[in-house]
Amino acid sequence: MSSDQRAPRRGPVTLAEVARTAGVSPATASFVLSGRGSARSSGSRETKAKVRAAAEELGYVPNRNAQAMRTGRGGGIVLALGDLADPWGVQLTNQVAADALEHDFSTLVLADERWFEYLSSASADAAFVTSIDRFPGAPDRVRRLAASVQSGIVAFSGIMEPEGFDVISSTPYRAMREAFLRLRARHDRVHLLVQRIGAAPEAVLSHPRAAAFLDAAREAGDDPSTLARIIEPGGLAAYTSGQEWLTGPDRPEAVVCFTGYQALSLQMAAMQAGLRLPEDLEIIAIGDVPLESQYFGSISYYGVDRVFHRYSEVLVGSALRRGDHPGTLHTFEWEFFPGSTTLDEEPR
Repeated sequence: MSSDQRAPRRGPVTLAEVARTAGVSPATASFVLSGRGSARSSGSRETKAKVRAAAEELGYVPNRNAQAMRTGRGGGIVLALGDLADPWGVQLTNQVAADALEHDFSTLVLADERWFEYLSSASADAAFVTSIDRFPGAPDRVRRLAASVQSGIVAFSGIMEPEGFDVISSTPYRAMREAFLRLRARHDRVHLLVQRIGAAPEAVLSHPRAAAFLDAAREAGDDPSTLARIIEPGGLAAYTSGQEWLTGPDRPEAVVCFTGYQALSLQMAAMQAGLRLPEDLEIIAIGDVPLESQYFGSISYYGVDRVFHRYSEVLVGSALRRGDHPGTLHTFEWEFFPGSTTLDEEPR
């Protein structure tokens, strides 16, 4: 009887059937398909390929809940990004997904700030929490998660220390100051474009990233209260606000943008308004701007060299790690990457 004439199955494909089809032991098939494919016990590259091919041919679907109960792992890496508008998050997700898949880990993105609630009840191999420094009480929630769940927690924070979980510290406060001074050397006024956090303007202006800029302006003898332009979150809001700003009576000549996507939106608004960059307007972004998003010329920015690869290495390493871990502090230093939106610079 041909494969096309077989009677339909009455139940799910078992791991033993996959192992039999691939010509390996059930233990080897389990290692390959359970998110532990990097272990020596899972065999050679050819063995892994045979197991995966057999699983695909038979339509095998692993029971992730059973695996999580047996191994304490859920087979995936969770990225708690909160905001999907920033190209930074998209680039990070693409890099982690590519690297994680080599180890049979899936990648899941949380697009809201309910990471504590989700991770408290879900199984994951590693979780990256990015919004810790912006919300009171978030550091304590990270500590509680690390003590109660078996996921490898990686905290993105400039204020926390490792306490049974890894911390990536990549604070742009010095970069904010340097960006202001770089533009202030050529302009009488340098503005800050920043998105709203919460209902009150004070919430965003007290953020350490904004405070670093405003402190530098104050030291230069400028009035900080006149330099910050607060916009709604999202690329469209940055674009429409930029159009209004750049065609109004108080048009800026130099702007430091809180994020990369704000710089991209402002660049587009400037071109729509007929302004020349960098002659009429200089822009510096705080945060990496993926090349794939730079359609109208490279953005000058402060960021971290090979940042997405380095984040991914930490996250995948946390997912692969087994046993107790005191935690590691990973410090990523920021540097200036010149582009076509600043004067007297050699674009990268």
